[in-house]
Amino acid sequence: MTLELLGLLELNIAYVLVGAGLLASFGQLTTARVGVAPPLGLSAVVVPSSYLALLGVPVLLSASVIGVVVIGVGCRRMSIWRYRPALPSLPRPRSLEQAVAAVLAIVLAVLLVYAVRTFAVRPVLDRDAWAVWMAKARLLYDAPSLAPEALRSSGYGPSPYPLALPTMEALGFGAMGRFDGTVIGVQFLILAASFPLALWTLFRHRARAWMVLLVSLAVLFAPQMMFQLMTKYADVPLAVFVGLGLAAGGAWLVRRESWLLVCFAAFLGIAGITKSEGLLFAVAGVVALLCAARFAAPALLASAGALVVMLPWRVYCSVHGLATADYDLTNAFRPSYLLAHDDRVGPVAGELGRQLMKTQSWGLLTWVVLMALLGGLLAARRLVVGYVTTWLVLAGGGLFVTYWISVLPTDHNLTNSSYRTIVSLLVGGASLVPLLVLPRGAAE
Repeated sequence: MTLELLGLLELNIAYVLVGAGLLASFGQLTTARVGVAPPLGLSAVVVPSSYLALLGVPVLLSASVIGVVVIGVGCRRMSIWRYRPALPSLPRPRSLEQAVAAVLAIVLAVLLVYAVRTFAVRPVLDRDAWAVWMAKARLLYDAPSLAPEALRSSGYGPSPYPLALPTMEALGFGAMGRFDGTVIGVQFLILAASFPLALWTLFRHRARAWMVLLVSLAVLFAPQMMFQLMTKYADVPLAVFVGLGLAAGGAWLVRRESWLLVCFAAFLGIAGITKSEGLLFAVAGVVALLCAARFAAPALLASAGALVVMLPWRVYCSVHGLATADYDLTNAFRPSYLLAHDDRVGPVAGELGRQLMKTQSWGLLTWVVLMALLGGLLAARRLVVGYVTTWLVLAGGGLFVTYWISVLPTDHNLTNSSYRTIVSLLVGGASLVPLLVLPRGAAE
């Protein structure tokens, strides 16, 4: 197991280098922004590798080439052989605020390190994790030349499911040197661990550090969050990407620095190809940013970037006739169909509301988001409040409509999936709480 863990560590160091290289390629790399590099580098490698896998290109080969190219371009762009950024020194706590932030950071780090052993030894016990995500990942790793045709069949789970998560797992297998459905769980934990660091980096000089860390603790160690992360389903990775993408957009609204829009496009882009409903959450984020920014040119460019990342998968599914059998999206725009199935409205609304308010699963996270929105409204932080509210209404409403038009029975479909599909709503809303509560220098 030690060699496998070292392989995963090396892979994630490579993600850091690629993320830094991507920022450098846009002329946006500084030492203070390296914290966002791990998930950014993962996105930069996984997205194109998953698309190339559809052409039969081995993910290990494509990821290696992409990583070398991005790092090389970044080095040339920044003239890294002459570039010597000053490493930031850890400041001594000079105030109660800094002391609280330091304590929360230590608690967060200790809990994450403590969780490593559990994630390293827990096998794949959940059916979809093994039959869908892990099966696709093993195919990409063991038989990449057979993957294009096999993935269009029904032998590896529903064919319309996108490939970002299986690609991430396949790259993990390559780093470990073998297929191991147990140890790969550590990669899921590393992705989750990158969330608070990236969130702090995005909100630096925009929100209180202790508030960012407190929100991170509340999100990552909510009972259902850790449980779902261990199942190796796609829902928590999706929520991480959605939360970071929304955070990047919100941070840009407060303090308009172009590197934030690079993160916005990258994170929402990969969210759109991580899970089917990721497209809904990502498009809702794009619309929310455009509305809040009043269709400013930089926001239009970043939104186009996010959509371009997601578009090839939609085109691929359309060309090969890959469509879900669970619902027909056109029915969402047919009043006659909606009225004929209005008996689903009550059960869907009740179940989604129950899951969002389930304190034994999520604590008071839903109430925290709602109170933060109210506080932001009373403090006249209209820009961020409008951004968050627009996304929540579009994403939550879209999820509700998806269940409404589904052909699956509510008693089966809702109970088996609602507790997972609402994760992105909670994490996405919670990620923006630091901008709503006690922001720093957030004049609007």
